[in-house]
Amino acid sequence: MGDVVSEVLVQKTKKNSFLVNVGLKTSSASEDNASKCELQAELVVEKQTSNDLREIVKTQQLQMDDMMKKFQDAETARAKQEEEFKKKQAETDILIKGLLSMIPPR
Repeated sequence: MGDVVSEVLVQKTKKNSFLVNVGLKTSSASEDNASKCELQAELVVEKQTSNDLREIVKTQQLQMDDMMKKFQDAETARAKQEEEFKKKQAETDILIKGLLSMIPPR
């Protein structure tokens, strides 16, 4: 029965580590080396992906910092304009009161 399962799994799967794991087959040195090579290749891909993601995050962080600086600069400029507007409004109010005081009462 184990031979039939072994044959089917060998034909249907690329890696038959299942048989090794359940003890129906022992792995050969060449299979171990192939498996190690596959794992090393996967590790290289994972490291590259990780490095790529770090670069993306770094770029996004720099963009966020730039956007925050622009926002803060815009907020400072807006506050300054608001203060200037209030000052001009106060000056205008004083001029209007002065003009109204010049008009003789009826």
